[in-house]
Amino acid sequence: MVSAPAPVHVARLELRHRALALQQRRFWRELTYGAILVVADIVTLAAVFVLVGMLPLDSLIASVGDGGEAFMRGLIPHNPIALGRRVTSLLFCLFVTRCYAHTERAQHPARIAAALVLGLALPRWAEIWTSNLPARWLLLGLVVLVSWTTLVLQRRWFTSALRALDPRRLDPSRTLIVGPADDVRRLTQPRPDQPDRLPPPTLILSDTWPHGTAESMREMYEALAGSDADAIIVVGALSDAALQAVMIAASSAGASVYATRRSAFRLLDEPSFVLRRAEPLSVLSRPALVGSQLVLKRTVDVVGAAVGLVAFSPLLLLVSLAVRLSSRGPALFRQLRVGLGGDPFVMLKFRTMVHDAETRQEALRESNVYSEDPLFKLARDPRTTPIGVFLRRSSLDELPQLINVLRGEMSLVGPRPALPAEVLRYKQHHFVRFEVLPGITGPWQVSGRNTIRNFEDVVRLEARYIRGWTVWRDFAILLRTVRAVMSMKGAF
Repeated sequence: MVSAPAPVHVARLELRHRALALQQRRFWRELTYGAILVVADIVTLAAVFVLVGMLPLDSLIASVGDGGEAFMRGLIPHNPIALGRRVTSLLFCLFVTRCYAHTERAQHPARIAAALVLGLALPRWAEIWTSNLPARWLLLGLVVLVSWTTLVLQRRWFTSALRALDPRRLDPSRTLIVGPADDVRRLTQPRPDQPDRLPPPTLILSDTWPHGTAESMREMYEALAGSDADAIIVVGALSDAALQAVMIAASSAGASVYATRRSAFRLLDEPSFVLRRAEPLSVLSRPALVGSQLVLKRTVDVVGAAVGLVAFSPLLLLVSLAVRLSSRGPALFRQLRVGLGGDPFVMLKFRTMVHDAETRQEALRESNVYSEDPLFKLARDPRTTPIGVFLRRSSLDELPQLINVLRGEMSLVGPRPALPAEVLRYKQHHFVRFEVLPGITGPWQVSGRNTIRNFEDVVRLEARYIRGWTVWRDFAILLRTVRAVMSMKGAF
């Protein structure tokens, strides 16, 4: 005689017992992961102070002037008790600046810097400003820089080494994929680079699920119990009743619920959430830069372009003469580009091609490294002059665009300025590039330039930059530009 299946509420209670064990496992996982990071930080900070204390800094200490020895002892501990006090105080600063929040790792480098300034500079603040300021700030900066670099590198190594313990990690074998059949199939189809990887457990939901009855929840409870899932990923569009049923089942099982983005938004902005009258709202789109951000970015552009033109004026003159004397045609090349809001402007560059290069472009279209994408670029362009090859690889041909920046037509950092012919082939989501001023350099240039040959990847890089803009990100891109220019990687 076949026994009848247990009532649905019994299955739900059985899941609840499983949830308690799951919570304990998560607790010990997070505790172990956090404890390892704390111990690693203690060892790292202690090692940094010991090694810095062994450096021959006598001449620097002497330049600090009166009280230099005391300032040095206050900054770099010279005995075990002082070392313990210093490491403990810095550990407290790391805690209060949330450097151990495993859900906010992208902010950890900046928070570590804030913690070190708080723990090292603040206690010595009065002494720093007494006398011999350059020497005192140099000594403080040395300790902060070495400590920050070591901690950041240590965190990156441990994040990679402790991937199995990472509280944020989703184990594919313990992740249940639920949703309509087509969406589930699209997410779980085998990847060419991982043909032997086992597919995650799935549950196909019909258009009418959960049918409005308690019994219809049985398959969800059985899927959660059978897969021992600790996370659910919802794919596709579900009705309110279906989504509520999934949330109830997940709560009973102690599982977290995630949702993929709807297909209509995958190529657009990254959604975020805000509170309005205690009601959470999903922000699907917002202006790229507003208010003070625009003022700050424009200030940096004007100051940077003015300083750049003055500093590089001898180089600009030499390159102009070299271009003018090496081939027929003007030194500057003027080309119509599309800028902020789709407005056209004339972009300036040093001429790197023969004078009739644009008339010969159509005949070379089959050699375009970007295939069917809107961009046009040749790895070995026969139209390029001998000196133009060097100017392109060194990016010196871009220097006249500092004039475009002063005119307000371009920015130091921004998306690559587009040609009108390219814009005619744009898809709808590509127009995000025109929400800010185009830049002399940008995320595409410092991420590999022409080694990135998928235009969708270019747009994705630039859209992420636009949505997450900060002045510090601009400074970081400018610093990375120097390295990219020196390496000449991907430039042609």
